[in-house]
Amino acid sequence: MTTLINKYDNKCALHKDFDIRLVCSTCKVVVCDGCIVSDHNGHRFDFINAENSKTIFEEFKNNHIQNLDKQIDINNELLNESNNLFKSLEDKHTENVNTITEVFKELSKLLQIIEIDKIKQLVTLYDENKDINTNISTTIHDNLNNINLITNKYKNTINHINIDQIINNNKNNNNYQHIEILKHCYQSRLLIKDNQNENKIQELINQYKNVNIVNNCEQVKESIKEIFEISNSLSITNVKDPKRVTAGGNECFIYKDDSIIPNGTTHVAIAPSVKTVKIGSIPTSVKCVILLDGFNVKLTEGMLPQSITHLFVGAIRKPLLKSSIPNGVLNLFFLDGFNQAISEIPQSVKELLLFDTPLTKFPYSKNIFRSTKYKQQITHPRVYTWDTAYYWEPKIEF
Repeated sequence: MTTLINKYDNKCALHKDFDIRLVCSTCKVVVCDGCIVSDHNGHRFDFINAENSKTIFEEFKNNHIQNLDKQIDINNELLNESNNLFKSLEDKHTENVNTITEVFKELSKLLQIIEIDKIKQLVTLYDENKDINTNISTTIHDNLNNINLITNKYKNTINHINIDQIINNNKNNNNYQHIEILKHCYQSRLLIKDNQNENKIQELINQYKNVNIVNNCEQVKESIKEIFEISNSLSITNVKDPKRVTAGGNECFIYKDDSIIPNGTTHVAIAPSVKTVKIGSIPTSVKCVILLDGFNVKLTEGMLPQSITHLFVGAIRKPLLKSSIPNGVLNLFFLDGFNQAISEIPQSVKELLLFDTPLTKFPYSKNIFRSTKYKQQITHPRVYTWDTAYYWEPKIEF
């Protein structure tokens, strides 16, 4: 018996192990057993026939087939957007890895320097103790030599020496035997007088330095573990340039590539589409700058003028490098989603103001004000509640 092979696909598009069996009259689509007990549960169903097949096909011919071409473009755009975003995330990953690698290289060098310095300190103290030991040993050896010389010379003869006779003989014969005896008398006196010799040696012994080390290794290890905090947040996709931005009730000039900011402008919002910020393109009349979400330029010294006193930083895509924040900023605001590394906050900043940022550690020792949006636990000696944050939070219209 010959088995017919079905060359057409009659499997359900959603439940690929089930055959299409009926038409859902409620939704005007074909369904399988899996559909009937799930998404179409409770609907009305009919057997597949010419009438309902024609209805479904006409909608397919007149509507769906044309829209599929649009879906190709939409899917390609989404794929490009995903690939572009992933490329930026990949670049960020490489940058993060390089940053960690470089920091630990520097730490490794620093540890070697510290190791050499600490060992040098130990060697210096050891050498001092060694010199003391040498001094004591030399003194004692000299003393013992003198004691042995004197005792060996006189211990068996001292009672038989006639000093008067020796002196008289020496006068007649120019002999200095009595001088030597007197010298040995003096040496003996020095060796035993009031424990002078012992006291001298004891003074040297008291100069020994007992060297100990305090091992803070475990605390340092724990600190090193906390050098980097790795956090994640949803990526900013499809960020658009806004039509209008206000901050603290003031309208902002929206800075885009090739923008010319009029002299006298005080408030500027830098759009996420900006590819670079030319040094000198922001006039010194500007006092307030907002880096909007998606801003993707690596700021370097001089891009933002020293005239800025208020700097708002949104969910930007590059870290804040050393000297990128002007040393004239008084109030620094980290807005919702800000999650970048901060190399330095200049000394000019008097207040750090936090919105909904996941960061908890900042290179900053002055006043920190937290809005009601800031939910993180932060360890800092000068943290205050910020009741008027809503007034300062930038208002953005698209």
